[in-house]
Amino acid sequence: MENTSVRLRWRRPAMPRSDPAHTGHEGGIASGSFLRRTSTWIWIARFKLGLGLLSLILCYQFIKDSSQSFIEGKGQLQAPILNSKSSPEQEQAWQQTCEASRRDNMHRPPPSSSSNNTTHSLRHETKSDLPEKSNVVACTIAIHEQPYLTEWAEYNLHVLNIAKLYIYDNADNLELSNWTVDSASMSVEREGESGQNGTNNTNIRESSRISITHYPGSKQQGPAYKDCARRALSEGYEYAFFTDVDEFLVLYQHNSIMELAVDYLGKGDEDVHVDVEVDKDGTIRGASSDPPPTPFQTERNETRIVGSLGMNFRTLGNNCDIDYKDLPVSKRFQYRVESSYPMNVFIKSLVKLKWLDLDVDFTDPHFYKLRKDDNGKQAVKIDTNRQVRGGSLQPMRLYDVAAVHHFLHKSLSEYRKKRDRGGGTTGPSMSLIENAKKG
Repeated sequence: MENTSVRLRWRRPAMPRSDPAHTGHEGGIASGSFLRRTSTWIWIARFKLGLGLLSLILCYQFIKDSSQSFIEGKGQLQAPILNSKSSPEQEQAWQQTCEASRRDNMHRPPPSSSSNNTTHSLRHETKSDLPEKSNVVACTIAIHEQPYLTEWAEYNLHVLNIAKLYIYDNADNLELSNWTVDSASMSVEREGESGQNGTNNTNIRESSRISITHYPGSKQQGPAYKDCARRALSEGYEYAFFTDVDEFLVLYQHNSIMELAVDYLGKGDEDVHVDVEVDKDGTIRGASSDPPPTPFQTERNETRIVGSLGMNFRTLGNNCDIDYKDLPVSKRFQYRVESSYPMNVFIKSLVKLKWLDLDVDFTDPHFYKLRKDDNGKQAVKIDTNRQVRGGSLQPMRLYDVAAVHHFLHKSLSEYRKKRDRGGGTTGPSMSLIENAKKG
């Protein structure tokens, strides 16, 4: 025991002065060895943590640079360069969606999509399990839209399973005379020029799924849509979807637009009915787009036929792109702006043609007057929640069943051209901003 004590006293000076073995209690040597090993582990952990943090910083910078290159098409992020001649108001609508484009707010494809590309905004695969033959047509009027038309046409024909597209070429000269769809065996029917009053002066060459009509003149959207509805009805089609080339209807719970139409509007003589509340003046609760001057007071309940379905816009951002790129719009712009964006209150309508009132002018591209039934009760428009709605606005912004993805602004150069061109209803004198303010 004494020798052991000597050995301990002899070894102590060799230890660092800071070693806990100098406490003088037994086990000091073991404690010092343990702490030296612990100190080594701590330094190793610190080294690994430092390498990890450095890797994260480098990875973040790489992802940031890559995302900036994707959004801006450049190696570094730059603020949009606006034309010095452009007024602040002129660029207001475009700028509102610029910053929103940078946020991680990518919209999802419909749940029924079989595509593995989750960043793609729209489904482009051809459906192999489509339901019964489609009886829905799409009506649109276009001017200077040829760079976008093929993508829009193929999406409507092959994804939504639209039975036929009625395209009205609003250019002074027939711009779409040589336009063809990329799909194989897709014939295109072309008509000659129609006058300002929409009267067709030439024969129609029949085709299976696409019709192009020359329809020049100012403010021709309403007359073109009305002509489309008449023709579709005369050719035996049952439903019409009134839309623009920058709008893509996305379905979240149905496989085709025909399935959506049958679900909400009924088929043939089997109409869909909805219970409504009516006041003493005959006004239906929810059917007016204007707030009532006094609180609604229900006098009676009635059942009305559903003649139209309204679906909200879902506006896509512009990625802060300055110039046009020769890519599909659904590849270029994949981020939506917030649901609260003002333009999202607007709707586009899917109408059962037999209830469409063709005796009145079409003055609103979002909403259409409906006929009365044999009992003198007017058919109504509903939203995807099956609630009666009136006018061209649905402030609730419903996106659970369907949404009209609206590539409203695109790049700054494209937006300027669109603004200078003006709307098909208002003409070039009214800007998109002014039109939105007027509702």
